[in-house]
Amino acid sequence: MTKRRWLYAALGVAFLAGYFALGAFVSFSPPSAFDLGELGAYGQFVAFAAFLRSAGQFPVYATLCIVALVFGLVRRAWLAAAVILAIELLVVWKISDAFKELFHRPRPEAWLVVRESSPSYASGHATLSIACYGFIAYVVSTSGLPKPAKAAIVAVCALWVLAIGWSRLALGAHYPSDVLGGYALGAAALCVALAIYHPTGLSSPPSRGDRALNAFQKTRRL
Repeated sequence: MTKRRWLYAALGVAFLAGYFALGAFVSFSPPSAFDLGELGAYGQFVAFAAFLRSAGQFPVYATLCIVALVFGLVRRAWLAAAVILAIELLVVWKISDAFKELFHRPRPEAWLVVRESSPSYASGHATLSIACYGFIAYVVSTSGLPKPAKAAIVAVCALWVLAIGWSRLALGAHYPSDVLGGYALGAAALCVALAIYHPTGLSSPPSRGDRALNAFQKTRRL
């Protein structure tokens, strides 16, 4: 196992341990002052939060995976990443639902727009967001795309993950600790996906400039 795989494995275990520790702490005791404060997000920009709620549901991720797989079939260098993304999301979706039943934390009472019936810990929206967009950000950041494009895509992914987490608080669908737990579980899943993706040597194709530079360096060595 390479050093990077060990790093991803260690981070994955740490995130998973944090997820279970937080879940055990918050799910079997009354909501703390931190949770009851909702971080001041409750009731803010409800229409936008409702849009983010819809954008963070699994059908959207399924569509995204289908698009990624079709693109991967056209550009084969990206196919491995698309396959890993699809499998990661399917697995973490099922695991998240199973763990929710394990902790069985009641939802907050003051909800807006839609009353969701599944247990509260942890936020599935937060879990899926970081598992999906974190992986996309990593793949893009290690690709041969121009640096400004990579920076823009990574920034958008990070902001989208944070926005989805915020929307759960704005709608009163989760406590802040639920969102933090979702991020922890999603990060653990992301580490597993990265451990699988990175050591294979799979990456997106180098840019034209990179290919030209590599060819020039080879010529100089000859």
